[in-house]
Amino acid sequence: MLLKKANELLAQNKLKDAEFHYKTILKTDPQNGSALFGLGRIALRLERFDAAVYLLQRACERLPNMLEPLHALADAFNGVNSPNDALTVLEYAKSLASHNPDPHYYLAQHYLTHGELDKAHTTFAQALSIGLYPVTAYILYELVQLGRFDKQHNYISNLHHLLTQTNNLRLKMVCYYALAKSYDKLDDIDQAANYYKLANNLQFQLADFKTQQLNDFYTALIEHHPASIFADIDKNFTGSVTPVFIIGMPRSGSTLLEQVLASHSECATIGEDTTISRDVVPFIEHKTQLSYPACVMALTPTIIEQARDIYTQRLKQAKPIRQFMINKLPANYQSMGLIKLLYPNAKFIDMQRNFEATAWSVYSNYFAENEPYFCSMPEFKTYYGLYQSLMEHWHRSFSHSILTVQYEEFVNEPEAQLKTVFDFLGCEFEPTCLNFYKSKKPVTTLSKGAVREPINTKAIEHYKRFDRVLKTLLNEPQTN
Repeated sequence: MLLKKANELLAQNKLKDAEFHYKTILKTDPQNGSALFGLGRIALRLERFDAAVYLLQRACERLPNMLEPLHALADAFNGVNSPNDALTVLEYAKSLASHNPDPHYYLAQHYLTHGELDKAHTTFAQALSIGLYPVTAYILYELVQLGRFDKQHNYISNLHHLLTQTNNLRLKMVCYYALAKSYDKLDDIDQAANYYKLANNLQFQLADFKTQQLNDFYTALIEHHPASIFADIDKNFTGSVTPVFIIGMPRSGSTLLEQVLASHSECATIGEDTTISRDVVPFIEHKTQLSYPACVMALTPTIIEQARDIYTQRLKQAKPIRQFMINKLPANYQSMGLIKLLYPNAKFIDMQRNFEATAWSVYSNYFAENEPYFCSMPEFKTYYGLYQSLMEHWHRSFSHSILTVQYEEFVNEPEAQLKTVFDFLGCEFEPTCLNFYKSKKPVTTLSKGAVREPINTKAIEHYKRFDRVLKTLLNEPQTN
């Protein structure tokens, strides 16, 4: 009964309550594998990867025939930068359940994340051959994303068959996205557009808020970060590292820029890290007893130092640690004011792209999060407007710390643009950065396949193939 309650709390993301219940179970039954697994999953969600490895190893020992703890353990190993250990675990899971497509899928995702595209394709194909399961929709989606098909040999019939076999809305949605991508690649623009609409309309039904509800939050961000508070920050502040934030809209080329910069001898990346919003902001709210962003106006030198240390400790977990530590979470643009107060030496690179190209790239890709601006053009327009107005405020407040990079210029003249970027950071351009695509460093974003090839201009005008559809979608009225 206690375990059931703990699992329900975890499913509701009530982590503290769930943790209490799991620990209560372990007091009377220290070897309870399910409770250890629950605590391991909580540690994973909190990105406490060392603790997660310890707890999940113990869970796997006590639940030897369960796949889920093994898959979670692989995630934990990746979290502590031990991809070889993760690979060993995933290969073992696959051998344990060779007739189950789930471990094949997780192993293939590992290959994909680390740039082993051939191995990923082979393993996804093996998983597909096993039979029809819930994970099949995601397998087909990844196979379509890899793009190794043509008009004679493709996955369209598989996807249509799966649609007749499931009533699960999310699985249908994934199939619609995969069908849209398939027809897109096969140059059937009308069919592609129809399935993109089906996928996005279905996902929009799953969103539980409207973008205009963010208006008050963005207004408060500007109100509680007046330009005057940045005039008094410690100009003599020097840190052992320079935090670099690549920000902007999703699908604007941030992963590409991150991978190029991370190939520099003085740069490293922590990926799309949420420490600022997940840990630093709640800490400041607790200390000031004010909600964010009002709490920013109540910062004291002591609170700033303590809050700064939270993010610094996150940077120290990175391997390697270099002079310029990159965080490429696009939504960090919302926290730029707070970041600047914590780190006066922080640098921000605003990755921008043609609006219509960005809008279509967002609309035509599957995001697991059901954010309304990911699956509705009118909602995206509203979100983009909020982003633009906030960025204008940051520019008025500390423009010397912000560099705007235009995606189209970057892919057309990469060397010239990179020299500008590195000059902004304060280091020299290294030609070897242009060989970034040869790296096997993990990439987990939607661009994980695209960044395994040299910089190119293929994506610049793709959206124009859907020009008529795009204009119609952008002109649709916003629903209330």
